[in-house]
Amino acid sequence: MQNQPTDPQNEPQNDFWDLGDDDLDLEEAKEFSQSKQQPTDSASARNTPAPPLEEILNDPDDEPAPSQKPEPAAPSEPTSTARRYRIKETKQEASPTNRNEKMIIGALLASLICLAAWGIYTYLDAAPNGVLVEYKEEFPIQGESITIESVETWWREPVRDGDDPDVGVVIEARLIPCASIKIGEGGSSTLQVSFRDGEDQLIGDILNLSVSDGKFENGSNETLVYATAGFTNPTTINPYVNQDIAPWTLAIVESADGAEPIVKTRIEANRKEK
Repeated sequence: MQNQPTDPQNEPQNDFWDLGDDDLDLEEAKEFSQSKQQPTDSASARNTPAPPLEEILNDPDDEPAPSQKPEPAAPSEPTSTARRYRIKETKQEASPTNRNEKMIIGALLASLICLAAWGIYTYLDAAPNGVLVEYKEEFPIQGESITIESVETWWREPVRDGDDPDVGVVIEARLIPCASIKIGEGGSSTLQVSFRDGEDQLIGDILNLSVSDGKFENGSNETLVYATAGFTNPTTINPYVNQDIAPWTLAIVESADGAEPIVKTRIEANRKEK
């Protein structure tokens, strides 16, 4: 019976049965075991998650470096002191500017006051007389010798031709003031009649009327008078009616020149024909 070869896989692992103690090298065995452990350690290192960075940095065994110790914060100065200091600096820097501004503003105000005073003075000096006209038209009015019973006034166009034209009226006049004067009985004197504009300026000529024993030269106690000048534009009567123009007046002075008028009445805004 022949001996058949045996399967190496089925043979018992008795390859080292005949090795003695002298045949084993301890140093080689250690190196062999270390080489087997290295792949295992590297594989476990790959499978094991890395520890967080905080754990690495905050190693409990490590002592903090002296430079990393927190330094105590220096006590901060109170903000109110710094703020007061800045305000003082601002005031000191702005004080010259404020003084200059105040001086400029004061000079401007003084100039405006002087200008306003000059304007008021100029206006009052150039304005018409502010004296209120004192009308004397409460009839009858008693003079030195003659009594004025009534005065009626109106406006009309001057008569240039015909049997009874107006004498002495200037060519430029288009409307002239007229009046009817009635006196009481008795008395003899001379009446000076004048027409004046809204500024109390004489318009036309002064008329002298002689009165004898309570009668005019026409033998009646009533007479008609008219001014020798008037409105050069007939439409001026419209603002006169609307009182946009100061009223014109008729003044009657008895006897002496320069005496106060005994009558001063307004020319009414009425129109009549002669």
